[in-house]
Amino acid sequence: MEFGLFFEWPNPELRNWQTLFDESVEQIQLSEELGFDYCLLAEHHFSNYGMSPSPLLQALRIGERTKRIRIGTAALILSMWQPLRVAEEVAVLDNFLDGRFICGVGRGYHPYELGGFGIDPAETRQRFAESLDVIMKAWTSETSFTYEGQYIKVPEPISVFPKPKQRPHPPMWLAGTSADSMVIAAERDLMPMASALSGQDVLRSQLEVYFGSLQKQGKAIDELQLGLDIMIYVAPTDEEARQEIAQVRWQMRALQALVRRQVTNGKIDVVPVADELDDETFEERLFFGSPETVIRKLKRYGELGATRLIAWTQIGGIEHDKIMRSVRLMGEEVIPALRDVRPPKDLGHRILEEVSSKP
Repeated sequence: MEFGLFFEWPNPELRNWQTLFDESVEQIQLSEELGFDYCLLAEHHFSNYGMSPSPLLQALRIGERTKRIRIGTAALILSMWQPLRVAEEVAVLDNFLDGRFICGVGRGYHPYELGGFGIDPAETRQRFAESLDVIMKAWTSETSFTYEGQYIKVPEPISVFPKPKQRPHPPMWLAGTSADSMVIAAERDLMPMASALSGQDVLRSQLEVYFGSLQKQGKAIDELQLGLDIMIYVAPTDEEARQEIAQVRWQMRALQALVRRQVTNGKIDVVPVADELDDETFEERLFFGSPETVIRKLKRYGELGATRLIAWTQIGGIEHDKIMRSVRLMGEEVIPALRDVRPPKDLGHRILEEVSSKP
């Protein structure tokens, strides 16, 4: 099992952005010292839900302040980008980082953010597919190419230089929890990223779709790689960790407000949501607790299929010193206990057998 921190830079109180970013760099530097494998950066625009508008520049800055740890996106929202610019900038970044970049991509689903760029949410699925086509051609083609899509057009034969440091391209991960996303991940050889907040039953159904799609295409199903987004805060005791759960409520209500376009002058209008999870279910899907509690819960997800944990620690307004302590406890106690945890090698076969036996 591999581990990495995840950042969206939420800013409930509109703190100074440079301070917020510098704190995250300290957290990443500590994680590197403690043996974490990577850090992942979101892309968000136009609100204090997540102040991460330029993930590639932010990744470059983090790369300048670190030595070993891999740096990736989770995710670049391809429907908002010109794909040749993505191909060029990621290639340059991967060279500057000496091959440490992970390219996580997604299609985007927030109408408020998409609207700021004049993108119709109904177009994002096709825009994503076409953009990914062009990006992969740009990185792998040894000759000039053109492209004719519904939205993306490359009428002049072009070649992209430089190529990424990692050949043929950086690792490609896909953010998305829908059944369609699992099919795309299988078809395109992208590592899927799921969310523990969806619950174990949903994760199981996602894997049914993913393994089924792999099988239909004649691809191997016995080498699962699955990223799992977890909201985590490790403290010396369960009680101390639970005191910060209100910060997660802010984050989730802010997300729903963003989806509903409830934003005033860039500040999210956060209010309780009618259909939000009850406290017991909500807490069960978080990883807030002592090292022992967190290890126990994460082992279960390892058995269910998670191989790469994406640790969301900068949640709501949790203070920097508390996050640093949580990262240290993760590195010193949680990671060593879970490093050798892997899903059963026959997990895919077992899941597909169970699906086929259903009436």
